[in-house]
Amino acid sequence: MSDGENVLIGNNEDSKIPYTRVWFIPAENGWFGRVYFGYDNWSPQGGMNDQGLFFDYFSVPKLKIKQSREKPRFPGPFTDTIMAKCATVDDVLEMLSKYHIEWNPKIQMFVVDKTGDSAIIEGETVVRKNDNYQVVTNFRISRIPEDQRPCEAPAWSCSRYKKAERMLLDSNTPTVAHFREILQATHRSSYNLIGTTQYSNIYDLTNGVVYVYFLHDFDNEIIFHLSQELKKGHHYYDLPPLFGKELKYDIQVYTHSSPDFSISYPKHYEVIKPTLNEVLLVKNPIGNSPRIGVYVENQPKNIQLDDIGKRYLFRLIEQYSTKVKLAYSKQTSLSDGTPANETLFERVINEHWPFKTLVLSTYHDGKLIFVATTSFAHPEALRDYLYSIRFD
Repeated sequence: MSDGENVLIGNNEDSKIPYTRVWFIPAENGWFGRVYFGYDNWSPQGGMNDQGLFFDYFSVPKLKIKQSREKPRFPGPFTDTIMAKCATVDDVLEMLSKYHIEWNPKIQMFVVDKTGDSAIIEGETVVRKNDNYQVVTNFRISRIPEDQRPCEAPAWSCSRYKKAERMLLDSNTPTVAHFREILQATHRSSYNLIGTTQYSNIYDLTNGVVYVYFLHDFDNEIIFHLSQELKKGHHYYDLPPLFGKELKYDIQVYTHSSPDFSISYPKHYEVIKPTLNEVLLVKNPIGNSPRIGVYVENQPKNIQLDDIGKRYLFRLIEQYSTKVKLAYSKQTSLSDGTPANETLFERVINEHWPFKTLVLSTYHDGKLIFVATTSFAHPEALRDYLYSIRFD
């Protein structure tokens, strides 16, 4: 909603997934600084950049989307590229018009800029704002006949849409207090098949501020000033601890023989077919990353453990990367005092896709044992699992 001076957006994030996060990416190399909210797979669900551009995704019933395959393929991660390079809604639509995009047929995207312009991107169809507000939820407004608008079904989504619109019409001036009331009135309780409202946000695009609420508790809020957070560099917060809630992963243990050792990984991760020579490969269930891989190989000759990153792992990772950089390599040890080496690689895969791979390596009984986690961002979030190796 905009009144010509202030632009506010409110959103409720509904899901069964409790592992929620916020992360910050400072401006660099001509790319805008940005903040994202989402889950532990580092796939942004919503966010804002330092130019005052906002986005959020909404699940919708599946619809066949016409793909523009005659255009060049979109270069890299769709969401992050848009938020890093676009400042306005028009910038977003212009970028989308240039490329072939494998659009998810079960989502739509809402974009807003600090001028108050907004659009719902349903795939090939774009619905522009034609008032001082725009409401979006879990159906495609373009598919609703004019005489049935704003909506008829699905009933739960329609009722929230109508409630939000009715409350927006009660005021011509957007305020945080009013938007908080709207979010409270439209949140999903835990007694619902699709999950509950895990977190809620109010974005002040004019001033670059985000108000955050956890598990539909609107009496407690945390405020992020984007400019201040970006000065801290790349960093993230798990949302539950910010609100005094402890949420830890349940643990699964993998046991290996010859050599005999065990290692832990998050129980909700899925065991998948090895892609290289992993003895164990697991991934986050809501994406292809983060992944944790466990490897056992013959100890390479004439390579000290301190040099394993530079002289061995680098060449290994380079084979599967367009570009790779060794960010650091340091001596460390396991909990039992066994010497180890920790190495971080910054990589690009398939020309445009940035990843980070954190590796913990050790020698034992003539074998090189290393555990690697690869992620779009912050692989150190899984560092404790790398260090959970125990030799029997």
